[in-house]
Amino acid sequence: MRWPRIGFSLLTLLSLSMLPLPAQALLIQFCIPACQGTDADPTPRVFGPGTPVTDANGVTTNSISLGTFTHTRGAVAFTITATVASQQSATLQKITFNPTTITANSNSTCSTTSPCRIEVLATSDQFDFPAPKPVGGYPAGAFMVGSFTGLQAPSPNGDTISSTGEASGTRLVTASDGSQVLEPVNTDVINATPGTDPGNTGTSLPSSCTGKPTCKFIATSLKKGFSTKIEETVQQECDSGVTKCLTRLRTRLNIEIKRPGNKVSLPLDWVTANNDPDNPEVNPTEQLIAATVATLGNFEVDSLAVGPQHFAMKANLALGEDASIDPANEEVYVRVGPFSTTILPGLFKRLQNGRLFTFHGKVDGLQVNATFARDRKNESLWEVIIAVYGIQLADVLPQPPLEVPVEIVVGSDSGKGLVTAKFFGTGK
Repeated sequence: MRWPRIGFSLLTLLSLSMLPLPAQALLIQFCIPACQGTDADPTPRVFGPGTPVTDANGVTTNSISLGTFTHTRGAVAFTITATVASQQSATLQKITFNPTTITANSNSTCSTTSPCRIEVLATSDQFDFPAPKPVGGYPAGAFMVGSFTGLQAPSPNGDTISSTGEASGTRLVTASDGSQVLEPVNTDVINATPGTDPGNTGTSLPSSCTGKPTCKFIATSLKKGFSTKIEETVQQECDSGVTKCLTRLRTRLNIEIKRPGNKVSLPLDWVTANNDPDNPEVNPTEQLIAATVATLGNFEVDSLAVGPQHFAMKANLALGEDASIDPANEEVYVRVGPFSTTILPGLFKRLQNGRLFTFHGKVDGLQVNATFARDRKNESLWEVIIAVYGIQLADVLPQPPLEVPVEIVVGSDSGKGLVTAKFFGTGK
């Protein structure tokens, strides 16, 4: 079966009066611990506006590389590396964080009772999405994939992440300095339980608990990676009597690190897509996914062997025409049931001119042996073998005839499948 290459998305809303917008284009803020409220950061790190560029095909892109920097407030410090981009084409508009890593510095006073908290905001304006959109419903998606690195406290005290994605119709108003800025007319949240305030606010991701403001993804010793998405229709409203207007997208990302030195890595996308009036029979959600990310292709899990202290998995994947993988330079995320692990870029060895990639080493204290081998006759076909030692999964995996969910992500290319596990020496 075919699986979408998962992008990762977030987007957010903050009161415009609390967030001064620049004269043009994308605004990115990093705040310890938050960007508004009683504990708002008085000196957030702010980036932007960047320079939107429109190519010959009418695609407007504003990509801002933030490099690596440190943001400190009191006894808490984070080191951040990020690239943020906005893009509008004839069919979609989106904000993307890719790649982004946020690390709690080793000298920070992080703990399970007093985590190191940071909020990240990205807001578009009229220069990022200069083409007005008609009022009405639009397919939208929030995609978030990534992982935590580092030892985790026992559940439920691990590192956490949550995010909200929002879209607004807008009007242009004159600010006190005479500049034109966007003001939201209506805000709609990517949310599994859409509605008007307060039902239309709260946490959008992880998708298992949408609409619940206190819900978060929590890392554990067996689960450090996350792969979650929401797709639904949002409504764009404009001023009364106005049939089309500009769109504003916002992302809010909230992270809690509970051990100094731990970090979170992710790419993420927040996207809206136009309906296709010439092809009304086409599912707009499928259009959204196809426009957002490439297709990995076929993914089949041949076998999953589970021993008392290890597991070994063999799978085959066939890449789509527009997809490619490079394990040596992309993160490799592996999930088997509730267990997940991430092999960071630079750890795989590239052999045989890119036909073979191998990794043999420790990841979070576990021995991991992984191989990606390309077929010599069909270069779109890959055989994947992954074994992890020092892990007990027999008691937490579904037993036959039930199947185990398996996922492999290389960069932003993802494959998912189901397989019946075979247990050896475990009494199962």
